[in-house]
Amino acid sequence: MPEEGKDKGFSFDALSKSLESQLDGSSDDAAATGEVHEMTGSDVVASIRKSSTSLVTFYRDGCPFCERLMPILDELADDYKSKVAFTKVNVDRVENVREEFKVLGVPLVVAFKKGMPVGRIEGLRSVDEYDQWIESIHGGLRPMGIDEGPSTRIE
Repeated sequence: MPEEGKDKGFSFDALSKSLESQLDGSSDDAAATGEVHEMTGSDVVASIRKSSTSLVTFYRDGCPFCERLMPILDELADDYKSKVAFTKVNVDRVENVREEFKVLGVPLVVAFKKGMPVGRIEGLRSVDEYDQWIESIHGGLRPMGIDEGPSTRIE
């Protein structure tokens, strides 16, 4: 006779560990490779939906703030390897992306959780500000009170 409270195929420990990893954001994400991937076509939305937490940076060539942001993103992508997927999109090369994501200035970093936008930062910030912002989003919080930083307006 089976012990009371134990079903075949059910493990309370496995369920508990699964829930803990979902709550603390520690589960590995296959799309989070530690690199910033360039999106060049209409695959932007599909890419966002592949990852539980993803950051999409909208930029354009010749934008001085965008150029300064790229090394920061490379560093953060490595720091959040297996946790957060990082992508970048050139607003001049990908058709309709400005309208679809309401890009009025660059750089613009938009955070997504399970395909839904949860936060955005327009303009250049310090690595520490981005790090705290990403950590709060990855941890399940919705960041508030981020003011606009230096950016290049799109005309």
